[in-house]
Amino acid sequence: MELTTGASSSRASRIQSRIGVLGGTFDPIHNGHVAIATAAFNVLELTSVLFVPAARPWMKEFGTGPGVTSVKHRIEMVKLATESREGFDLSTLDTDLGGLSYSVDTISELREQYGHATELMLILGADALEELPRWREPERLLSMCTLVCIGRPGSGLPENLPDGHPGRDAEFVSGPMLQVNATEIRARIAAGLSVEGMVNASVGAYIEREGLYQEYGSDDEKRH
Repeated sequence: MELTTGASSSRASRIQSRIGVLGGTFDPIHNGHVAIATAAFNVLELTSVLFVPAARPWMKEFGTGPGVTSVKHRIEMVKLATESREGFDLSTLDTDLGGLSYSVDTISELREQYGHATELMLILGADALEELPRWREPERLLSMCTLVCIGRPGSGLPENLPDGHPGRDAEFVSGPMLQVNATEIRARIAAGLSVEGMVNASVGAYIEREGLYQEYGSDDEKRH
């Protein structure tokens, strides 16, 4: 894995910690999420990675797909997937706030909590980075954090985005991009198929115990 950066290093002497922020619906959290977080944690030498389940993702709210699984279940699954990983922490910031979840609000609250001696690094995939102009207040978001794009080597490079795109200066980390997504996991569970290797074993056991995803419904799991 390697790092390509367009960000300035002039603030390095003032930074005491670097915290990655990985938001999402996590419906359910899967091994792809964990792989992305691990790549960022290792390459960027982060102090920790916060997994922030969304309360009500705005792209779902205004879409046509079904609603998301209850906050209680999604929080518990994130807790199970991260509790044995050093440096990985659950944050219930968005779910505590309630309402629609926007990254700019999440980062603003985290900035208030951690102050300016902490560098906040918002972790996202290449597809999400490309959609950045659609997000709420992208310029304000960028003033409060550093964007980190995780992608396949040689693809999804921020520098390849159009001139004027707010994501062009994002840092890029090439890492493992597992071919797994929450929609497929839900469909497999509804069909009675195994999801071994797609989710943490404890998460899989929780899903089975709670009877989650017995009815298939597709939706966009992105959260911005």
